[in-house]
This record gives sequence, C-alpha cells and structure tokens, in this order.
Amino acid sequence: MRIAIAAAAVVALAVSGEARAQVRSAAAPSGYSLLGGTTVPTGADVISGEFGWPSATFGFTHGMGPTTDVGIKFDLLYGFEYTTTSQFGIGVRIPLRLNLLRRDKVSVLVHVDPGIKMYTTTPVLFGLQWPVGVTLGYAATPEFTVGFGVEVPMFLWLTPSPAQFLLGPLFGPGFEYHVDRQLSIGLNTRFGPIFDTAGGGGQFGFITQMVLGYRL
Repeated sequence: MRIAIAAAAVVALAVSGEARAQVRSAAAPSGYSLLGGTTVPTGADVISGEFGWPSATFGFTHGMGPTTDVGIKFDLLYGFEYTTTSQFGIGVRIPLRLNLLRRDKVSVLVHVDPGIKMYTTTPVLFGLQWPVGVTLGYAATPEFTVGFGVEVPMFLWLTPSPAQFLLGPLFGPGFEYHVDRQLSIGLNTRFGPIFDTAGGGGQFGFITQMVLGYRL
C-alpha cells in the first residue's frame, strides 16, 4: 500500500510539473521583435499592421536565419513623406533586417526597405524608395522591449520631371509588449527634419503608429 501511494504521488507531481511547464511555455515570449533589435526566428512567419501617421501599413515577415528576416509591406499613405502635409498615395517595400548584436538584454538591428511609391497628385508623383535605419533594443522584461531608432527615409522622385530627392533623419523610441507567444502590441515613434535636395528647404516629419504583430 505504501509503495502504491508513493508511486501515485510521484506520478501526480510529474503531471503537475509538466502542466506548469506547458503554462510557462505558452506564456513565454515568442522570440521575435518588430520594434526592437531582434529578428523573426528561422522559419517563423509574422503578420503585422501599423496604424497612425503617416500611413496604414500591412506587412508579412519571414525568418530567413538566426539573424536575418525578409518581408513585404503595403503602405496606404496619407501624409506626404512623413510631413504634416496630407496627400494620398500607395507604396510597396521589401524590408530586409539584420541583427548585428545580441548580448543579454541588448540587441542591435539594421534594415533597408527598397521599394516603390506613388502619390495621387496631378500629375502623379512616382519614384523609388529605400529607407534605412538602425535600432537599439533593450529587453526590460521577457515580454516588454524598449527600442530607440534612427531612420533615414529616402525617396527619389522620378516623375514628373525634374527628378528630386527627399530624405531626412528621424529619431525616436518604440515600445513593444508580447501578450503571449503569438500576439504583440506596440507604439513606434520617430521625429526629425525632412529635406528636399532640390532646394525646397526642410519640413518637420514624424512617425506615430500603433503596431500589432501576430506570429502564425
């Protein structure tokens, strides 16, 4: 009888430990970041939405390796080149992200987003874009990440002629919280000047977007 009771106790403890491990695993962070300094894990897929100024953006990101991912983003634009000027447009980008450093709670990521963009002006404004940036991420907790980024939006306006080039350094923080292994929510902000190399001077530009991510 004593042996049977002891065996039952061992089985109960094992089952309880396994259940607790499963709960911890389900609640653990998903291992990716959209606003911090880490990429999507190898083979994983994440869909995302970014809503605010200057666009509503819908994206898909695929983990290519331990330190790289690639994706596609569709932009519905209503702010002209991050400035306070309202203008409708559309764009598509192919974001390429590379994790340069990951030490304990600190990570560093660089990205470039080549693509095309057009605005519904008269005549239509069309050109090439390739924004680049670097983000320093800090994992305050396993679920919560704080990032600080430097973005340089670049847009080569091809039509109508003459061609013009717009760019500007934008700086600011981002915050990301992983609700569970699949869902993340965050806020991305950047602020700075946008310059027209044709001599149009500088304008204030900014990004303020709520970000939602879901790992498939």
